[in-house]
Amino acid sequence: MQEESIVRDIEISDGRQVHKASYYVENGMLHARIGGKMISLVTGAETSDEAVRRLLSGHIQTKAWRQRLAERWFGPGTSR
Repeated sequence: MQEESIVRDIEISDGRQVHKASYYVENGMLHARIGGKMISLVTGAETSDEAVRRLLSGHIQTKAWRQRLAERWFGPGTSR
């Protein structure tokens, strides 16, 4: 079990950029700041590090999907 109320940082790379998340555990809840948003969820069977890595990976995939969609709608090099 992770110590509660200690802020931890995680970084993962998508090959072009390093993405960061900060998180802490308090009262059985995991609170993670990813992409400027706070995400809270109940701690589960996996470690907090693994859960935050999955959330961060999903954030990276969503960001890439939105970029591809923006380029399709508005043209290459578009950032919306």
